[in-house]
Amino acid sequence: MATDQHTHPMHQLLEQWLAEEKIRTIDYQLARQSYDWEWQQSQDEQCAIRVMFAACAVSYALGRGQVCLDISRWPSTLTLPDTLMSEFTSDNHSGKSLLSAATVIDGGSDDSSALLVVHNRRIYLNRYFRYEKIVLEQIRRRITPDTEVVKKGGAKAPSQTTRTQVSKALATTLRQLFPVPEAGIDWQAVAAATACIQPFCVITGGPGTGKTTTVTRLLSSLLSENPDLRIALAAPTGKAAARMTESIRQARERGGLPHADGIPTSSFTLHRLLGWRPQGFRYHSERWLPYDCVVVDEASMIDLPMMAHLLAALAPDARLILLGDRDQLASVEAGSVLADLCDAGTEHGVTDEFAASLGALTGYDMTSAVEAPCSPMQNAMVQLRKSHRFDENSGIGALARAVNSGDVYSANAVFGDAKRPDVIRIAQDSEDWQQHVMDGYRQYCELVKDQASPEWILDAFDQFQVLVALRNGPAGVEETNRRIERLLTRAGLLSDTAQHWYAGRAIMITRNDYDLGLYNGDIGIMLKHEGHDRVVFRNAEGGLRFLSPGRLPNHETAFAMTVHKSQGSEFSGVYLLLPPMWQQVITRELVYTAITRAKKQFYCQTSDTCWQQAINSQTERASGLRDALWSK
Repeated sequence: MATDQHTHPMHQLLEQWLAEEKIRTIDYQLARQSYDWEWQQSQDEQCAIRVMFAACAVSYALGRGQVCLDISRWPSTLTLPDTLMSEFTSDNHSGKSLLSAATVIDGGSDDSSALLVVHNRRIYLNRYFRYEKIVLEQIRRRITPDTEVVKKGGAKAPSQTTRTQVSKALATTLRQLFPVPEAGIDWQAVAAATACIQPFCVITGGPGTGKTTTVTRLLSSLLSENPDLRIALAAPTGKAAARMTESIRQARERGGLPHADGIPTSSFTLHRLLGWRPQGFRYHSERWLPYDCVVVDEASMIDLPMMAHLLAALAPDARLILLGDRDQLASVEAGSVLADLCDAGTEHGVTDEFAASLGALTGYDMTSAVEAPCSPMQNAMVQLRKSHRFDENSGIGALARAVNSGDVYSANAVFGDAKRPDVIRIAQDSEDWQQHVMDGYRQYCELVKDQASPEWILDAFDQFQVLVALRNGPAGVEETNRRIERLLTRAGLLSDTAQHWYAGRAIMITRNDYDLGLYNGDIGIMLKHEGHDRVVFRNAEGGLRFLSPGRLPNHETAFAMTVHKSQGSEFSGVYLLLPPMWQQVITRELVYTAITRAKKQFYCQTSDTCWQQAINSQTERASGLRDALWSK
């Protein structure tokens, strides 16, 4: 029988962590169950204690977005007795020997019943180790040279060696779509060529670098090679999917694209693409998606489990193209998959052989981009480097670059540059926020009062957005929305805000409803429509939908939203409100993401302490994916 959980000192330590809110209830319960399971199997109390704390720490790390627990980086808040701590952190222990037990297996095992997996001095929950393994194996299969894959029916798809044989027709198409500039390399053309060659490709770049333009032209190139190519467009959220569709629709309307009719005019959320049902996804490793090419935008928002489900559901010969900004916030759930795939923070070139193939397709001398072979991923990832939105004089662009590089001095200099009025910093204790918020929402509120066209009202709401870092507290999203409602009411810009549903109330959907076709992140506006209270949304085709408030799934007021929720959106003006004291969630990536939501004007209200600490704090999420793909 297990030792009394309430008397053993180590169990008391676990309960103390729970009482002090250092761990969650789920962390505590998993730790207790792990101890019981291990004791029943091994009757080794010391091993059971180690398993208990390992399970607790892994669950704790998972709650903070970590895929696994790096044994050398034990959580600083979970202080163990010196002897036990040294056992976990010592280089003399591989982890496998330390936790060798019935509930723990080595990464080479296929045992799906064990609770924990130890691999390369990392401890995983078994399920997350298997997600990582699926992603790694699927990507390696697609990017490893000379790999052959089997199609349905047994026929073999071309190996990568065959794919790198340059098609003269494809080269002609690419050069028509990407005319050679006067100087330098057009990285959009390189990205398109890479995606045409590689069955798996990641195209990353900051705002305005032309990711959507690039993918529209590369899809046109692929269709020139195969007019019957079945293409699906997708994104993690409904809003990101709608924005992707609109951008591609605009690119099609500009003309000049061969086979443009083959490019889809609608897109899916990832859950819809995979056919989510309560019983699981409709498409999976035994039932593949019916598409030859899948393009996913805003890939930084994809967590590890979703990426595993997506890759498993692709036919072996299907092409996957991921678009996203590797420097943005990672997914809300566990993993930083896009950053891992891109080896974020490091610039990579291509191999000499692949550079020759790219040069033959694009007409560029790629010699300057050649790097000694370090990973097959280097030929499957392209970074777009030129922003067509922010020029050298742009304060928003300069501030984003400074923050992204962790340069507090340069970031402060941008705020202090009178020649860059598009970025303004506001003191923490200033009341100027009220005027900026009123000015930001004034046109929107006036259109609501005038009962203007719903299209105009939705467009006006997209012009300005207040962003916050936190959900709770005085600077959290809930309290900030209440403050904005009171402010706009006192100014006479909104009326009847004492009612729950009032004309002009902006809301964000927070839970997917597949029956209604509403998804997490969708924005709606409460208006009078044909004499009834209705919330108006844009649909996937760019039209409007009017729904009764009582039919809506979970939602919240959206005059302010968290930076996480703003991903996939753009606004003319953004007001970022940070709390006086820094908190762990306020990182360089969060600030960068907030800045790059703004197209014309960025305001930031913050204290010196919070601002400096945010820029100096970089998100680091433990996983084995990056090392497995990029370690030399």
